[in-house]
Amino acid sequence: MATFIRRMLSILVALLIGGSVYPAALAAPPAGSIGDQLTYTFEKGDSLPAIAEQFGVSLKALRRANGLANNRVIPGTVLTIPTASGVVSPWIASKIDPQPGDGKVIYVSLSQQRMWAYDGDQLAFEFLVSTGLPTEEHPNRDTKPGVFRIKTKMPMARANLWNLDMPYWMGIYDAGSIENGIHAMPSRNGRLVNWRVGARGSFGCVVLNIPDAARLYRWAPLGTLVVIRP
Repeated sequence: MATFIRRMLSILVALLIGGSVYPAALAAPPAGSIGDQLTYTFEKGDSLPAIAEQFGVSLKALRRANGLANNRVIPGTVLTIPTASGVVSPWIASKIDPQPGDGKVIYVSLSQQRMWAYDGDQLAFEFLVSTGLPTEEHPNRDTKPGVFRIKTKMPMARANLWNLDMPYWMGIYDAGSIENGIHAMPSRNGRLVNWRVGARGSFGCVVLNIPDAARLYRWAPLGTLVVIRP
């Protein structure tokens, strides 16, 4: 199991385009990607239920994605992991330290309400943030842990549901019929909504002070990896 867990930590490499992001001490992983599909190479000693549990997917979904009638898998088989495109289980995200080997990566800690932006091994920015604050009336407002990519960018986005204008918008994942992302402190009817960075308060997005959001927006291109940890 220890060997299995060590290999799982390096799964992040499967999400990168033309590069790898994992601590130098880790060996090359048996995981990879085919297009937008996450894959895992089954090895002797692995079990299908354990793989499903560690990737945060159901055993039934894992079987269905690979056309399996039962849990028998031949070592060396490359399994397709049925995750959403560009998204990895929060279990994996929580194990990744902010020490990428190359490329631009944004890390967000929900417990610390803090963001780190790395360019290779160099820390480019460190910002306080405000992430989702669930309420009794709206329990699903928490920010979702996981590994994502910036998939949309626009200088100003509009959230009609909340009547908010959100500068420096960078969308990262779908939350039902809407998209959550990273953006500057929003405004409502021309007045700034002043959530305090360093504390939860948003409706699910990762919110920064306006100058910080502007710097990050200019720095991070589409496709930049975003790792959100508990």
